[in-house]
Amino acid sequence: MGWILTSSGAILFSVTTITLIVSWFVWNRREFAGGRVLFFLLLAIAGYALVAGLEASFIGLRWKIMWSTLEYVCSGPVATLFLIFASRYSGYDRWIRGWLRVVVWSIPSGAFVLVATNSLHHWVWRGFLPGPAGSNAVIYIHGPGFYAIVAALYAYVLIACGLLLRSATRPGVIRQRQSAILLLGTLFPIAGGILYIFGINPIEGLDLIPISFFFTGIVLSIGVGPLHVLDLIPVARDTLVERMPDAVLVLDTRWRVIDLNPEARKLLNLDSSAIGRSIEEIPGIWDQIRSYCDSENGGRTEFLLVENPLRYVDVRVSPLSGPDQRVLGYLIMITDITKRHVAEVELKRANERLEAQIKEIEALQVELRKQATSDVLTGLFNRRRLDEVLPRELKRAQYNRGVVSLILFDIDHFKQVNDRYGHEVGDRLLQFLAHLLQERTRPRDMACRYGGDEFVLVLPETPLDAAAARADEIRIAFSSLWPSAAPRECKGETVSLSAGVAACPDHALTEDALIRSVDEAMYAAKEAGRNRVCIANAKKVARH
Repeated sequence: MGWILTSSGAILFSVTTITLIVSWFVWNRREFAGGRVLFFLLLAIAGYALVAGLEASFIGLRWKIMWSTLEYVCSGPVATLFLIFASRYSGYDRWIRGWLRVVVWSIPSGAFVLVATNSLHHWVWRGFLPGPAGSNAVIYIHGPGFYAIVAALYAYVLIACGLLLRSATRPGVIRQRQSAILLLGTLFPIAGGILYIFGINPIEGLDLIPISFFFTGIVLSIGVGPLHVLDLIPVARDTLVERMPDAVLVLDTRWRVIDLNPEARKLLNLDSSAIGRSIEEIPGIWDQIRSYCDSENGGRTEFLLVENPLRYVDVRVSPLSGPDQRVLGYLIMITDITKRHVAEVELKRANERLEAQIKEIEALQVELRKQATSDVLTGLFNRRRLDEVLPRELKRAQYNRGVVSLILFDIDHFKQVNDRYGHEVGDRLLQFLAHLLQERTRPRDMACRYGGDEFVLVLPETPLDAAAARADEIRIAFSSLWPSAAPRECKGETVSLSAGVAACPDHALTEDALIRSVDEAMYAAKEAGRNRVCIANAKKVARH
């Protein structure tokens, strides 16, 4: 291993030393926007220059390749940190967050991996040639990977330059000295890259890229130190107040107007003669804010300023205190919120209309549910509702080891009555039975029209013998009460009921099996002569 201090190496080592000194200087003044990033950028530039100086000074191709490879450890972070500094200083750093931050750092990392594995693919350096006679330089024959890396990193540099240029030309915020410093700082990396790519080099073997970033860092550091242009610049009154979109009034302790901006003149219909006048003379303001001016903490309120043209305002009152905490006056900021207020009123009205529509829809839904589960003629629940409720009652009975009884009623000779006296009398008969079932049921019981002239009564927590007694009571009441309720044309017609009774778990555990059992019991009553109640044959089913 051998090395010799070449002129290019001496320049690069000097850049390293100066950059480290400047970075220490920046660290002590790091509180400005992007200060910490600038410090790490200078460290990366120092490392880049150091490794480039070692590459220029060492003798032997193997050592030069090693130091050239290590240059990418610093060159990638230099471009990346320059981009982050520019975005943070210019106020656009919100987009370099989360997964995008990983992407931003993955490009320099990938570049280093590509260079480190060059011996496997030769995409970065396809070959090496000795430099001019008597020099310690090596000419690198670049491959497509090198140009891809340079393009990616200089894309970072160009984006960073664009951000700094945009910040420098922002009106009313950045002064001329700051603009000049930022514009000057962006020129060096662009010029260095152009010179390097086109092979324009005043000193053989000198890497111009770390030197270009070095000058950028020096310029920005001068802005941090002697010129202070990168610090938070005090904003002039005409920038802060005159251009504010809100109306601003300043009062003294005697409630006199001592300052106001153009927006206040426009909103309150005032002119320059308002200076020195009492705010009590300004219509619509004083009565609304007086209590806040009397308070040590100020306050905030919203109110209608004028009706024609309509103006709603948001007013904030803040006391202005001196060094001894004595109140010297009041700052009043008035924001025109007419559009917002009108939008809120319209939204409230829309919500009220929507709520009314929702209530109407809910009422319709209730009616539809009722229609879907009710029999139109009798008003009782229909078979669909029975299919919803009965399985649930059976499961509850099995879980609680309880009992559910079921009664199936059928009007004897209903078809004959219907044929003889017409459908109107038949409907009256069905309605009479439905009314009777409603009167003779408890709140937990459920009466349903099962179909045609068949009616089902579901009796939760009712033993079989009690259900049979209830069925017989209804049977007797039906036969005895109908003559007085029957239409005149069928007063002498005798009507009766047949009923079957079954229970869970005595006869079945499922809906289908229980209905089958009660249906068999009802037909047994029919076959036995009608007008009677039959209990299903006992076939006790074991619970699980």
